[in-house]
Amino acid sequence: MSTLEKTIDILNHFTEQDIEVVYQLVQLIDSKSKVNEENVSAFGIAHKYADSSLIEKEKEAFQDAACKKHSTN
Repeated sequence: MSTLEKTIDILNHFTEQDIEVVYQLVQLIDSKSKVNEENVSAFGIAHKYADSSLIEKEKEAFQDAACKKHSTN
């Protein structure tokens, strides 16, 4: 018996109100999964704001800042 068949069998024993609650829960889960698919990572969220002309400078920005901060000159 498949998971879907098992679920349908269980739902057949529920009241109409119980089924409505389950349906609302499924809708909530579905809407959250759609949001998560769109925003998979921080890179994905911020990518549209990235300035491609600065990418090369960003590669060594942390190292340059650390050297500048801790240099003895």
